[in-house]
Amino acid sequence: MSSSATAEPRLPLTLRNGSATFLIALASLMMANLAPFVISALQGLGFDVITSGNILTWALFASAVVGLATSRLAAGPHRRRLAVAGLALAAVAFAVAALVPAPAAAVTSLIVGGAGVGAAISTSGAAIAALRNPNRVSAASGLVNRVLVTIILAVIPVIGIAQSSVFGALALISVIALALTSWLPDAPEHAEPVDVTASLKIAEPRRITIAGIAILVIFAVWGTSEDAIWTMAPVLGGAVGVGEQAMGFTLSLAAAGGIVGMLIVTVFGNRMGRAVPLMIALAIGGALKIWIGFAEDPALLSGLIIAINSIYAFAFSLFIATAAGLDARGRWSGPIIGAYLVGSSFAPLIGGALIETIGTPAFALIMGAVSLIAIVPTAMVARVSVGAERALARSGAARVSESATA
Repeated sequence: MSSSATAEPRLPLTLRNGSATFLIALASLMMANLAPFVISALQGLGFDVITSGNILTWALFASAVVGLATSRLAAGPHRRRLAVAGLALAAVAFAVAALVPAPAAAVTSLIVGGAGVGAAISTSGAAIAALRNPNRVSAASGLVNRVLVTIILAVIPVIGIAQSSVFGALALISVIALALTSWLPDAPEHAEPVDVTASLKIAEPRRITIAGIAILVIFAVWGTSEDAIWTMAPVLGGAVGVGEQAMGFTLSLAAAGGIVGMLIVTVFGNRMGRAVPLMIALAIGGALKIWIGFAEDPALLSGLIIAINSIYAFAFSLFIATAAGLDARGRWSGPIIGAYLVGSSFAPLIGGALIETIGTPAFALIMGAVSLIAIVPTAMVARVSVGAERALARSGAARVSESATA
C-alpha cells in the first residue's frame, strides 16, 4: 500500500466508486421520489387514494427498517454482498409488481421491493463515508439524484403512468445499481484515531457514539418537519388560492432551488465547514417555515416553498456529510437515511393531522420550531464530526511516519 493511501484511509472520488455510490443511492430513494406516480399506479389497480398512500407508507417504512437493521453490515467487509442481495431482491420484486396484474401480488411485491432497497440505503450511505471530502461527496450524490430523478419524472408520463411503467422503472434502476455493486468502495480497516483507541476491536469513543446517535435522531425529526411542509404544500397553497398548475410549477422551481443548494456544497466542499453553515441554514429554514403559516399572498407562499426547499437541500447535504465525517466506515452515515425515512414516511399523516386539529399557523410554528431547536445540538455534532475527520487524517499520517522510521 502506498504512503498516501495509508495516510488517508478515505479514498479519492473516482468515476467507478462515484457511479456505484451515487446510483445505488438513487435506487434507494427512487420509490420515495416517484411517490406521486406510485400512488397513481396503485389507484390504477383499484385502490383509493388513502389506501394507496398507506401502501406506499408501509413500503417506505420497510425500506427504512431494513436500512437501519443492516447499517452495521454495510459498515464492514460484507458491504458489497449486502448491496447485491438487497438490490437483487428489489429488482425481482419490482419486476413482479410491474408484470403481475393481481393487486394483492403487486402490493406485496412493492413492499418486498421496498425492503430490498433498504440494503441500498445503508450501503450507499456507508460508502459515502469511505470517500474523501464528505461535504462534496454527499452533495454530489444529491445532485446526481436530483438530475436523474428530474429526467425520470419527465419520461414516465410520456410513456404513460401505469403499473408497468412505474414499477418497471423501479426494477430497471435496481438492476442498473446491482450491476455497479462491484465498484462500491470498501470500508477502510483503519477508521478511528489511534490516539483515542488503539484497536478497532475496542468500542468507538463515547463522544463519537453520542454524536452519532444524536445526528440520527435530529435528522429524523428535522426531516419529518421538512417533509410535512413539502407534502402539505398543495393544501397550504389551496388555502390562499394557488391553483394546481401554479403549484406544480412552484414545486418544479423548488426542486431546481434544491439543486442550487447542493451545488453550493459541492463547489466549496469541506472548505465551508459544517457547524456554522448548518446553524445558518437551520435558522433561516426555521424562520421561513414559520412565515409560511401566515402567508396569505399566493406569490409569497410560492416563493417561501421554493426558498424552504433550497435551504433544505443545502442542509440535507451537510447532515449526511456530518454523519460521514464521524466514522470513515459509515457507521453513522449508513443508517442516517433509514432514520430519515422512518420520520418522513409518516410526515403526510402528521402534517395533515396537525393542520386539521390546530390550524395552519400553529402547524407552521411547530415545524419551524423544530429547526430552531435543532440548531445548538446540530452544531455540537458537526464540530465533533469535523474533529473526528481531522483526527483520522492525523492518525493515518502518524502511522506512515512510524512505518518510515521503523
